[in-house]
Amino acid sequence: MKKILVAVMAVAAIVFTSCNGKTDKGNAVDSTDVAAELTEGTAAAIADADALTGKLAEQLKNADPAQVQSILEEAKTKIAELAAQGNADAAAAYKAKIDEFITENAETLKSVAAGNETLSTLVTTITSMPSDAASLAEGAAAVAKESVENKVEEAKTDAVNKVNEAKENAENKVNEAVDNQKKKAADAIDNAAADAKKKLGL
Repeated sequence: MKKILVAVMAVAAIVFTSCNGKTDKGNAVDSTDVAAELTEGTAAAIADADALTGKLAEQLKNADPAQVQSILEEAKTKIAELAAQGNADAAAAYKAKIDEFITENAETLKSVAAGNETLSTLVTTITSMPSDAASLAEGAAAVAKESVENKVEEAKTDAVNKVNEAKENAENKVNEAVDNQKKKAADAIDNAAADAKKKLGL
């Protein structure tokens, strides 16, 4: 009897352990899927940055400051767009690749940008942008807030301008009506004088 009981307990233990193993494995797969989903945007950003730095390297070889400036403007815009879209991690990864390229090609960039203040300032602007995701997200939020505030101010200004325009139009119409009345009165007086002279034979 004891042997049977021990055997049953052993089987139960094996089944319990197997179930735990499957559960742990299942959780591990789920975690991997979540991690893959979270890094997908970052991987795409890195690929985009690699493609852009490839174009940038080519234009540096050509020593074409206009093209270098255009590509760097594209990079600056991309970083801001990613952060504004809520992809701060992707923005940070993208910027890290751009910063790495700028650091590795600092001398060449300096040579190409010689005498071009706009390009030099652009390089400084990009490298001065926040590098961590939190700061990029905070900066994007500040820009969005400023944009909303600017739109509100623009709307207020437009409303005031429209009111002033309407007021000016109304005043012009009034003045125009007064001028018309004055002209009619003057014409009437001239016509009456002309008729009087005609009757008098003058």
